[in-house]
Amino acid sequence: MFKYLFVIVMLWHSLFGLTQAFAINSNDIMKLKKAGVSDRIIKKVINSNAIARALISVDEIVEMKKAKIGDEIMLAFIDQGGASAPELDREDAEDRALNRRIKREEERLQLQKKEFNLLTEYISKLITNPEIIKLVHEGKIASEDYAGIVKYLKQYAKEEETLEYGDEGDIKIDIDKR
Repeated sequence: MFKYLFVIVMLWHSLFGLTQAFAINSNDIMKLKKAGVSDRIIKKVINSNAIARALISVDEIVEMKKAKIGDEIMLAFIDQGGASAPELDREDAEDRALNRRIKREEERLQLQKKEFNLLTEYISKLITNPEIIKLVHEGKIASEDYAGIVKYLKQYAKEEETLEYGDEGDIKIDIDKR
């Protein structure tokens, strides 16, 4: 849940150019140092990007220091807010890789859909071919066999099992080969 909220906040910030307003700057660092905040805490705030992620503000850190809250507690507070900047970079890279895999899979599915549509179109043309219909009307292909062929082709197009028809083929077609 936190990850999705973070993504939304970051998108909102980037769209409206507000990331600079929330990023820690040199004035903030000087304010923290003047308040007596240790270099360790300042470094943690910078590395975790806690200010930009709005987990804590510079003023809140100063208030904690005035209240004599120890470094370990402040570090724990910053840590509990989420991943550090390097961890977020890794997560972003993983998200981009996942998005690429999803895009490739969507493209593969689109190609399969096109193949299926072409196959369906071809089978439809084959089934309704006037010459085949003529052979049925002339009795050279039995209507039951024609119905079986149609059923078989439809099952084939849908990639359904065609158990009724063995490899040797049991559909007999009596076509005069002249």
